[in-house]
Amino acid sequence: MEVTFKVERILIPIDFSDTSRRAFYIGLKLARQYDAHVDVLHVVEPIASFDTGEDMERQASEMDRIQAGVRRRVNELFDEGGLAEVDRRKVDIEIRAGKPYLEICRFAWEKGAELIVLGSHGYTGVKHMLLGSQTEKVVRRAHCMVLTIKPENYEVDSDISGDQKPAK
Repeated sequence: MEVTFKVERILIPIDFSDTSRRAFYIGLKLARQYDAHVDVLHVVEPIASFDTGEDMERQASEMDRIQAGVRRRVNELFDEGGLAEVDRRKVDIEIRAGKPYLEICRFAWEKGAELIVLGSHGYTGVKHMLLGSQTEKVVRRAHCMVLTIKPENYEVDSDISGDQKPAK
């Protein structure tokens, strides 16, 4: 069986946490390696519904403010990461409102992404039960491959690792 690995479009969801920043840098390096197009997606969960025209205007101006902030922060990530060699013409930034895992999967499907690169917070136990895992939901529902990036200081459970460090 012949297997080819071709990636022309990469989706990098970002929430500006440390792990999503790592995913951003790794995703851009992969994009450079494969000369792929990159979509950077930030999903905002709606805080409240609106009942009046005034509420709708307030929500619209809030989204404009969020979009400007996200674009500024993504540009800062480019500058901080020393990724000037990445062709920014091949990088699009989009902001959507909704449940993060649903919007990530929808966006990947709509854009035809072959790979999603996203950070995982690595929560376990009670934190995982209370906060849920957007990454896990994306992995289960996405139509394409998903590369998950663990936190830099991620510790493997001792029952899995036997208190040993992974082989390098």
